[in-house]
Amino acid sequence: MNQVEFSIGLGISQGRLSEIEKDITKPSAETLIALRKRYNVDLNWLLTD
Repeated sequence: MNQVEFSIGLGISQGRLSEIEKDITKPSAETLIALRKRYNVDLNWLLTD
């Protein structure tokens, strides 16, 4: 899966995803919920590592 496909799955633009990856901006609550639902990511692990 490439960045464009991943961003589409989250419902955000590729540019926004790039900003999140570079720690320029933080993901919204909606993006985190989409990540949990679409890709089965444990948000507790993601937020606390």
